[in-house]
Amino acid sequence: MFDLVTVATLAACVAISIGSISYLLLAIWCVSSLPPKAGGASAHAPATTVLKPLCGDEPRLREALVSFCSQNFPAPLQLIFGVRSPTDSALPIVRELKAQYPRLDIEIVVDPAVHGPNFKASNLINMMRFAKHDMIVVSDSDILIGPDHLRQITAHLAASSATIVTCLYRGAPAHPESWVSQLGALYIDAWYLPAAAVDGIMFGVTACYSPLMALRREFVATELDNFRALATAIGDDAHIGRIASERGRKIELAPFLVLTTIPETRLRELFLHELRWARTMRALRPGECLGLIFTHALPVALLTVALYPGTATALLFGSIAALRGLLLATVEARVGRAPTARTPTPWLLMLREFIYFGVWLWAFASRTIIYRGRKLSIQPGGHIAAEDFIAAGLPAADRRLAG
Repeated sequence: MFDLVTVATLAACVAISIGSISYLLLAIWCVSSLPPKAGGASAHAPATTVLKPLCGDEPRLREALVSFCSQNFPAPLQLIFGVRSPTDSALPIVRELKAQYPRLDIEIVVDPAVHGPNFKASNLINMMRFAKHDMIVVSDSDILIGPDHLRQITAHLAASSATIVTCLYRGAPAHPESWVSQLGALYIDAWYLPAAAVDGIMFGVTACYSPLMALRREFVATELDNFRALATAIGDDAHIGRIASERGRKIELAPFLVLTTIPETRLRELFLHELRWARTMRALRPGECLGLIFTHALPVALLTVALYPGTATALLFGSIAALRGLLLATVEARVGRAPTARTPTPWLLMLREFIYFGVWLWAFASRTIIYRGRKLSIQPGGHIAAEDFIAAGLPAADRRLAG
C-alpha cells in the first residue's frame, strides 16, 4: 500500500520521465537540422580584429592559437593576444608565433590593470584599446577553428542585419587516453549541444552559445562599453547575449561548429568546471535551469522503477536510455565529433547522465564557484563578487589577482 508521499513522488517521476522522452525526441529532430542555415553570407570578409585573452599555458594552447594564425583570410586581420602578467606562461608561445608569422598583424598586450572581479573581462578591456578594425571577434584560449572559419563568421555578420554571430561547439579531449577528459567532451556533445540546438531552433537565437563570436564594434563600444559591462559578470558569452537581446539586437548562428578543448583529467576538476557552468546558468536563466531536469532524467526514471517495479516503469527507463544513445548517434552523424572524442559504451553514457544529474542538483546548494583557483560568489543577475578582489592600481592587487 502506497502512502500519499510515495504516490506523489511516483507521479512526479513518471511525469518527468515522459517529459524527458518528449525532449529527447525533439532534440533528435533539432540536431538532425544542424548546422542551421544562417542565410546567404557573402564571400566578402571585412577587416577584422580578433581578441584572444590568455591565462597560462593550457593543454593544446599552441595548437589552438595556430588555428587562428593559419586562417585563409582575404582581408586585413589583426590578432591581439592579451595577458595580465609579464611572467604568464602563455607569453613565450605567443612571442614564438609572432616570430613564426611575421606577415601577420599580431599585437601582444601585457597589462595588469583590473577593472572588476572578472579578470577575463579586464583583459578584454585592456586589449580593446589596441583594436584597429570594426569587426571584432572574441575567442577563448581553448578554441580550435577550421582554416576558413574566421572568413565565414565575419562575412556572415557583414552580410546580415545581425549584431552578433555566434556558433555551437563540440568537446575535444586534450588527453584522449583519460576517461575523465572523454566524459567532459561527452557532456558537451550529448547534452549541451542538443540543448542549445533545441533552444536556437525552437525559440530563435537569443543567446551567445560559445566562446567564439563576431560582434560589430559599435555594439562593443556602446552597449558593452568596450567590455566594461562584463567587469562584474560571470559567463561572458551569456552576458553579452543577454545584453544584446534586452536591447533588441539580433543574434544569428554561424553554419559551422568549432572545438573546445577539455583539459581535465581528474573527476573533481571536471565536476568543479561543470558546476561553474550550472551555477552560472542558474543565476542567468533560473527557469531554464530548473527545466534542465528533463535533459538528464535517467536517475529519475531509475527511481520510478525502484518505487514501482514493473514492465511500464522499466520501459520508461529503457526508452530514455535508448533515446539518449540515439541522440548522440545523431550528433555524430550530423555534425561529427572531435578526432580525440571516442564513442562511449552504453554504460559510460549512462554514467555520464548520472554525473550530470549530480552536478545539476549540487548547483542549487550554493552560489559559490571555483574559477582558476579563485573562489567567487555569483550574485543575482549573474554578477560576481570575490573576497580577494582589490581595486585596480594597487601593487598588492597585481600580486594577489594574477592568473
